[in-house]
Amino acid sequence: MKIISSENSDSAPVFIWGEDSTHGETVQELFEKVKSLTDRPFSIASFDVTDWNEQFSPWPAPAVFGNSNFSGNGKSTLIYLKEKLIPEIRNSFSKSKIFLAGYSLAGLFSLWALYESDLFDGAVCCSSSLWFENWDNFSASHEIKKTADIYMSLGNQESNTRNKIMSKVGERTEQQKLILDKSPMVKDLIFEWNEGGHFSQPLLRTARGIAALLNFSTPN
Repeated sequence: MKIISSENSDSAPVFIWGEDSTHGETVQELFEKVKSLTDRPFSIASFDVTDWNEQFSPWPAPAVFGNSNFSGNGKSTLIYLKEKLIPEIRNSFSKSKIFLAGYSLAGLFSLWALYESDLFDGAVCCSSSLWFENWDNFSASHEIKKTADIYMSLGNQESNTRNKIMSKVGERTEQQKLILDKSPMVKDLIFEWNEGGHFSQPLLRTARGIAALLNFSTPN
């Protein structure tokens, strides 16, 4: 785990983010992008990601492209966060709100974790893989466990894909927004459309989501 803080504070919000060095994106880069968008204090705690389809899928599902199936090991990732990472965060940030932040399948995981646990005060869910098999049924039949602030975004070209499953992302995202709008467990919901497709500036989009929650929320 790595933690980077904008200032010494045991009450500033902490955002948990999975760092995948193979994608060339580092927690330091994300931190700098967020810092350029807000003057609010915050910290980012990162953990290593080696296999997105394994670590972030909430349940097993067939591949939507190639041969890489989703193994559904998201519960193990959630257990790791609960038993290992969050206690370490609490050692230094005893009063902080804790959020998840993720892009694509990690964005789906961040939202799913709110339904599965009361560990988090909210989530940043950018270009989330809401096309995931049976997600629509899951979100329609479950409730978020703890009052949460949520940021969602999607690129305005993401549905324009020949992949029939992934092309559902716009419709699924709109459905998810309606569900969250009606949920008594969602305190504040921010939704934003971005220009471009799925692979357009994912780190900047994630940073914008973190900054949006920071700028919108009131200090502890």
